[in-house]
Amino acid sequence: MHWKEILPSDRFIAYMQNQLHETDRDILTLLYQPLVGATAYSLYMTLFSLIGRNEGKRCEKTHKTLMVYTGQHLDEIFLERKKLEAIGLLKVFREKQDGEFIYYYELQTPLSPNDFFQDDMLSVFLYNRIGSKDQYIQLRNSFKIDRIETDNKENITRSFDQVFTSVHPSEMTSNDPDTLEVLSNDALLEGRSEKADYRMSGEDFDFDQLLALMPPFVSKKELQKSDNERIIRQMAFLYKMDALQMSSVIQDAILHTDELDLGELRKQAKRRYRMNEPDKPPSLGYRIQSEQLRTPKSAPLTDEEKQIHYFETTPPIEFMEEWGNGAKVYPGDVDIIEQLMFEYKLEPGVVNVLLEYIFILYDKKLTKNLAFKIANQWARAQLKTVKEAMDFAKKQYESFEASKQKQGESKAATSKRFENKNNVRQEPLPKWMTDEAWNKEESNPDDLEEAKKKVEKYRELLKGKKQEG
Repeated sequence: MHWKEILPSDRFIAYMQNQLHETDRDILTLLYQPLVGATAYSLYMTLFSLIGRNEGKRCEKTHKTLMVYTGQHLDEIFLERKKLEAIGLLKVFREKQDGEFIYYYELQTPLSPNDFFQDDMLSVFLYNRIGSKDQYIQLRNSFKIDRIETDNKENITRSFDQVFTSVHPSEMTSNDPDTLEVLSNDALLEGRSEKADYRMSGEDFDFDQLLALMPPFVSKKELQKSDNERIIRQMAFLYKMDALQMSSVIQDAILHTDELDLGELRKQAKRRYRMNEPDKPPSLGYRIQSEQLRTPKSAPLTDEEKQIHYFETTPPIEFMEEWGNGAKVYPGDVDIIEQLMFEYKLEPGVVNVLLEYIFILYDKKLTKNLAFKIANQWARAQLKTVKEAMDFAKKQYESFEASKQKQGESKAATSKRFENKNNVRQEPLPKWMTDEAWNKEESNPDDLEEAKKKVEKYRELLKGKKQEG
């Protein structure tokens, strides 16, 4: 919750080193807003307006002011602020003064249209958000400028001395102390000094392992350059590549040179991706649990081990399709899944557990508010493995049941009350949530297909019970 980090009374100082140009507003509205949402966009523009109304391009307010201007609770503002940080539109600093924190919000200018559409992460993210090839091309072309070739044209531009003929050579230099002081003033002024940037944590990509896998002819120092490492992590994240796969891409890109050509790296990464995924763009929802966060590689014996294996090796999109009997997943649900992974940093297997938890307890009703509320709690609990998520979900359910008993509610009354609120689960809970001895009953080793068949058989049983009711 936000109260662990900021309070309405906490002060912040917002500032900006560069002014927004007219094109920047279009870039923010048409390119960044689809990625971060209207609320985060509104927060950015609110801070920008507050800065512009104050001298020195800075303002000092309390977070209560932001709550008033945006009409949002502080926890929502905190969540939207993190989106701006992640996308490279905001840098946040803080310092402690008299026992209280003061926050510094440095607004960043957006990337130029050219840099935005050449950025592999942002361009693909936008493409997935728009969901239409034609609309994406139309949007990109709206920023297009027709080039005028000048190679075969005569350049008749006048030089300085051709126009200002009265300038004396002595006026081009000055040794006067007062003049030198004015000319050499290093005060910070408006103007673009650097491009906006965003950071990739790369938590699920082992860069050290990548270096260890590289052959001797590849310079490790070249790969460790900040720009090169950032692009490598981006490519690995975007195209779902592990260290071994990425090492092959780098070798292809650096085969005939000592330096890493980033353009060639992007080209080779796209080529390898299209070989494996020719019909669909990169999507977070098709990722599966990373190898280092899976259970030990051995044949699953108990029913619980098989269920864990199923959660770990099934992409959340496919998991949703199976719950829908093979029907295509609604685009809004795809967005929810990707936000669970991108914004709440939940592993794909943990997302599967969360989805089943919601489907069982809330009658297959997946809504943003519910999913994000639970995800926020699970993210704070730092759940990384499927087993951790299953144990946590089980404890949540037990706590819920204990709370009902403590309040003296009967099962019938509780069921009726939840039914009126449309929040009742209509099917029995899965064994992994309720049966203590479930993971102790050994069975013969089975593969993933058999585990999926059991899950499907279980779901058919649930349907039958629901129809009987």
